[in-house]
Amino acid sequence: MATLTRVLLIDNHQLLVDSLSQWLLVYAPEIRVLAGASSWPLEGLTPQGDGAAKADVAVVGELQGREAPNLAGIVSSLRASGMQVVLLADQQPVMAISSALDAGALAIVPKSADPGHTAAAIRAAASGRRYLHPDIKGMLESTAALRVELSVRERRLVELYLGPTPRSIREVADLLAISEQTVKSHLHRVRQRYAAAGFKVGNIISLQDQLRKDGWLS
Repeated sequence: MATLTRVLLIDNHQLLVDSLSQWLLVYAPEIRVLAGASSWPLEGLTPQGDGAAKADVAVVGELQGREAPNLAGIVSSLRASGMQVVLLADQQPVMAISSALDAGALAIVPKSADPGHTAAAIRAAASGRRYLHPDIKGMLESTAALRVELSVRERRLVELYLGPTPRSIREVADLLAISEQTVKSHLHRVRQRYAAAGFKVGNIISLQDQLRKDGWLS
């Protein structure tokens, strides 16, 4: 008899939660959806069984509102709550997918993929194994050779400093609870890494452009 895997579904669209729950009930009965939610932490929880507290795996799709840019933080929080994480990744840029993997997500599947891939990803994550859909794997491999690698801290820092809502050095330092000098040091190291790889990023605009090309900024 297959081991029961308990799942929390998190997506901004109730239709996806309902349709995936029904598919799993019919075609993967060993995977039980305990709850569906539109956000994390669990505001707007819709109970569908025993509740989310005992879930083994969280399946994370499109998030709403202010949570959307902080996918890595959501993954870290879910992992801290004892759940493995499967990401449905149609809307996320390469930077967000890479950050989610670094934060502990084990499996990534396009939202538009056949639900059988999602079920396979859930089974893999529940047993502690990584599962990357071929399209996701190909996308990550195609960009890996182009990118200068950034740490999780550096990714968050450049996102805050040069992303869609740019902050000042001081604001970035306050948000990350580090000194302004530490922020400047991180940025200097990022520039040095690009320089060593043969890229000219001597000013903010060129650095921002290169980070966008490499998928670190949306």
